[in-house]
Amino acid sequence: MDSKNKMAERIKEAREWKGLTQVYMANRLEVARQTYLDLESGKTEPKVRMLSEIAEITERPLTWFIYGDKGLEILESQYKEEIDVLLQHFSRLPHSARHVILQQSINLAEFMADYTQALIQKNR
Repeated sequence: MDSKNKMAERIKEAREWKGLTQVYMANRLEVARQTYLDLESGKTEPKVRMLSEIAEITERPLTWFIYGDKGLEILESQYKEEIDVLLQHFSRLPHSARHVILQQSINLAEFMADYTQALIQKNR
C-alpha cells in the first residue's frame, strides 16, 4: 500500500476511533462531504492545514497520519530527554495547573510555529 493510501486509511481510522461521522468531519472541515470522502478513499491527499485540523478534531498526533505508529517512535526517540524532563515536572503539578499549563503551552507552540512559518515565507 502506498503512503497516500496509508494516510487515507489512518484518516478513516482516526474518525472511526473518535466515533465521528463523515458528514460531521466534512462540516467541521468546512468541505463538501464528497471532498472528505475523497480524503478517506485516497483519491486526494489533504493539504497540511487540513491534515492538522483532522488531527486536532480526532485528537491524534499529526505525525501519526504520516508515519503511523513509527512516527510516535521517531518522535519519542528524537525528543526523549526533553519529554522526560517535561513529564517529570508536569506530573508534580495538580490537575488544574496541568490543564492551564498544557493549554498555554499549546497556544505558545502554535504561535511560534505560525511565526516561524511566516518568517520562512517572508525570506523566500
